Amino acid sequence: MALLLAKQGVDVSVVEKTEKLDDQPRATHYGPPAVYELARAGVLDEVNAMGFLPGGVCWRKLDGTRLTGINTNIIPKDYPYKLVCLPLDKLGKILLKHVQALPNITTHWGHNVVNLGQNATEAWIETESSEGPQTFRADYIVGCDGARSQIRRSLFGEDFPGMTWDEQIVATNVCLSNEPASEL
Repeated sequence: MALLLAKQGVDVSVVEKTEKLDDQPRATHYGPPAVYELARAGVLDEVNAMGFLPGGVCWRKLDGTRLTGINTNIIPKDYPYKLVCLPLDKLGKILLKHVQALPNITTHWGHNVVNLGQNATEAWIETESSEGPQTFRADYIVGCDGARSQIRRSLFGEDFPGMTWDEQIVATNVCLSNEPASEL
């Protein structure tokens, strides 16, 4: 989001809770809608070069039972936005490199958002950091802060629609070469 806005001439402040990029692999593949946005942000060539285009992906139970999957053969061959695999920690490095190259993006590491507000002329977030409390003011606040979103909780309380699963998901990358892509 920061890249897309900055490339349109918007001054952007990224406020990040952590002190550095997450180095855990986490998400590993991105479907055509996300790939389209990576292209718009100008990073898709690097993502494709560092990652790979699989014939499909699937989710299975620990005992191997197939839950569901995506077969990329259903994507038209001339459609430019395919499924691409690249762990999130590597994608983060690509995105950060591009963010740091733009003069109208400022990144504030180690700032935990604790509240937000707005009035008729501006919006703001209040943060806590090792530097003490700080308030960031802007025309708009965009919450891209994930499943435990402080932005969403500040706007909607604990009643934000959606759910968090009680179960944990274990991710692994395994290639079953004896299965055709159509079975993935």
